[in-house]
Amino acid sequence: MLGALVAWTLATGPTAHAAPASAACLLPRTQVHHSEGVDTAPAGYAKAQGDVQALMVFLSFPDTPPALTPQEVAADHYPATSDFYDQASYGKFRLHLHTVDRWVPMPHSATSYAISRDWAAADRTAYLRDALTAADPVVDFRGYDVVYLVADPDAPGVDSDATKVVNLASPVTLDGNPLARMVTVFERHPPDRNVLAHETGHVFDLPDLYYRPPVGSTADWDTHVGDWDLMGSQFGLAPEPFAWHKWKLGWLEPGQVGCITGTGTTYHDLSPDETPGGTKLLVVRTGADSALAIEARSATGNDATACREGVLLYRVRSDRESGDGPIDVLDGHPGHSACAATSVYPPLADAPLGVGESYALPDGTTRVTVTGHEPDGAWAVKITESAPGGDGAGRPG
Repeated sequence: MLGALVAWTLATGPTAHAAPASAACLLPRTQVHHSEGVDTAPAGYAKAQGDVQALMVFLSFPDTPPALTPQEVAADHYPATSDFYDQASYGKFRLHLHTVDRWVPMPHSATSYAISRDWAAADRTAYLRDALTAADPVVDFRGYDVVYLVADPDAPGVDSDATKVVNLASPVTLDGNPLARMVTVFERHPPDRNVLAHETGHVFDLPDLYYRPPVGSTADWDTHVGDWDLMGSQFGLAPEPFAWHKWKLGWLEPGQVGCITGTGTTYHDLSPDETPGGTKLLVVRTGADSALAIEARSATGNDATACREGVLLYRVRSDRESGDGPIDVLDGHPGHSACAATSVYPPLADAPLGVGESYALPDGTTRVTVTGHEPDGAWAVKITESAPGGDGAGRPG
C-alpha cells in the first residue's frame, strides 16, 4: 500500500511539510455572494449536515389544469436529489423530502408573471407573494430548512431557465418558521439532470461555477470547471462536488485536508473524492484570498460517467462571487480534448493528471507530480514547493 511508504511530513527539501489543515490554508470568507471562504460558517444558511427536512409545494395555474399528479412531479427529483447528496457527503447529509399532496392554485396565469431567467424583480416578487399567500392556509411550514415551490411543468409561460434560488432581503415567517431563501422550480417533465441538486447546493451557500457570457455572446458557459462539480454544469460527466466544497459544507474531517507550507518536497496519498475515507484535499495557499486545491477523482458513484480519472488541480478564489469564476480547473493536458460527444466542455474533460505527469504553477512555486496509482484507488502525489521565482513552467511537465 502507498500509505505504508509515505507520510504527511516526509520531506526531501529543507522545510516543507504538510499537516492537517490549519489557519495557513483557511481562505477568509469575504462579502461576495456565496464566497468560497472556509474560515467561518456562513450566516443565515442552513447546514448541510445530519437530517435536513425539505418541503415541496406544487403550484397550478387557472388557465391549465395539471396533466401530472404532484407525486409524478416529485418523482422527477426525488429520491435522485437526496441520493446524490447522501453519496457525496459520505452519509453525513440526509435530505428528507415532504410533499404537499395536492396542487395549490395560483390566482393568475403563469404568463402573467413573465417568468424568465432574467426575471424582473417586480414580477418575481409578485409570483413569490402569490405563491406563499396561496399556500399558507393549506401548508404547515414549520420545521423545514428547505422549501421548493414547484410550478406545473406543462402550464404555458413556465420557463425552465427561471429555476433558481430566491434570496430574500429579510426572512418571511410562515407558521413561525423564518425562511430567507426558497427554490422556485419551473422544470420540464422530465427535468434537466441534477437540476434540483444544483439549486439545493445554493441553499447551503455553494456558488455557481459556470461562466455567464454577455448578452449576445456565443462564448461557452463551461470554461471555468467543465464537467467537474454540478455547481458548474448539472449535465457534467463528473458532478460530484469538489473536495473544497465538501470541506466548506463540513463533510470532511480535519485530518482529511492537508495544508502544504514551506519549501521542499512532500509525498501524499489521495483517496478519490467519490469514496469515503482517506485524505481528500491538499491545499497550497497562493494569496490572501486564493489557493491551489489538489484532489483525486475516479469514475464511480456520482461520477460513474467521468471521462478521465486522476489528480485534479484547481484554483480557488474567495473574493470572487457566484458566477464570476470562484474556481478554475487547471488543464493537465492543454491543447487536447476528450469525450467530445458527451462532455459539456471537452477541453477540460481530460484535465486530471495521470501517473508520471506533473503540473507547475507559472510562478515556479509549486509543482505537483503523480507518482502512482494503487489498485485500491489511492493516488500517490509528490508536491515540490520552491521560493518565488523558481523554474515552474505553468504547464504539465
